Amino acid sequence: MLERVPEARLEALAEAAEAYVDDTFGERLGLVPVAPTNLPHFIIDRYAIWQGSLNGRTLLLMAIKEILPPGSGATAQYLKHRDLVQRELGADLVLLLLDRAPNAIRRQMVDRKIGFIASGAQLYVPEAFLDLRERAPAFAIASAASISPTTQFLLLAIMQGRGLGDLNLTELADDLGVSIMSISRTLDELEALQLAKAHHVGRQRRLHMLLRGQKLWEAVQAQLQSPVRKVRVVYAQDGEKIGPLAGTSALARYTMLAPPRTETRAILAASWKSLAVADTLRPATAFDDERIEVQTWTYDPRILARNGVIDPLSLYLSVRGSPDERVAQAAEELLEPFEW
Repeated sequence: MLERVPEARLEALAEAAEAYVDDTFGERLGLVPVAPTNLPHFIIDRYAIWQGSLNGRTLLLMAIKEILPPGSGATAQYLKHRDLVQRELGADLVLLLLDRAPNAIRRQMVDRKIGFIASGAQLYVPEAFLDLRERAPAFAIASAASISPTTQFLLLAIMQGRGLGDLNLTELADDLGVSIMSISRTLDELEALQLAKAHHVGRQRRLHMLLRGQKLWEAVQAQLQSPVRKVRVVYAQDGEKIGPLAGTSALARYTMLAPPRTETRAILAASWKSLAVADTLRPATAFDDERIEVQTWTYDPRILARNGVIDPLSLYLSVRGSPDERVAQAAEELLEPFEW
């Protein structure tokens, strides 16, 4: 009997794939697990399936639930199963979700034009002529309408006076609390956007910005996105333990806007599950007086927070599109104190 991949491992694999595409390509897949009733039982039993979107096209991810031995004919079987799933569910794109796939396996996928995601290594979508590899970020930059979250994070830090100039990759990663791989891709992206240039001291690659201050803000603001991924309303008694103030709660600290009845806090999206377990957070009900709105972010809001409140520029990006005129006007006030 074949060994099964634990459900928790499959969930973690999907989350890693989503974070990889978001961080590297600037695309939010919005994955949701599905188990369609119109698929045969052998498909549901063999594959974990998620639904989302990529570049405006409907997307399905399929991960094999069993650990298959080499030479098992898994590729040929998957092709038949993929076509069946795509036909039954009417998806534009179907990708195989891989974990730590060797180069030989990835080459085999490309040779057979099988779309796949291998987190941290490659995103291959033959239908979209997309082949994004770890060492070829320029394609992603040219194709994305927005700047990746880690790059945005670094730019906001610089524009708010964080001294990151001439730091090497390790120092940048430590300062911002991200991986060295993410920082390396960020420097590639900044060079492609002509916001920075290559600067080496010995073998160390260092950050050297070409634009700063208001010129930098004007060059990138159209591509900057709200850092907020999801918003949850939970029952909680101590908001300070969750994270810094965000949303209109933070806006009320920076401007004359009246604070909302429900407090808003922000955390890194990857920290949500551990926080929810540690603090036993649960969805709030209509009978709960102690309610807190929790935003999960693409980068860690604590790094740039000031006195327990998220930084002004991240706040501006998160509320600038508000349909509430009072909020939108207060958002513009956030930019007035900046001397750049």
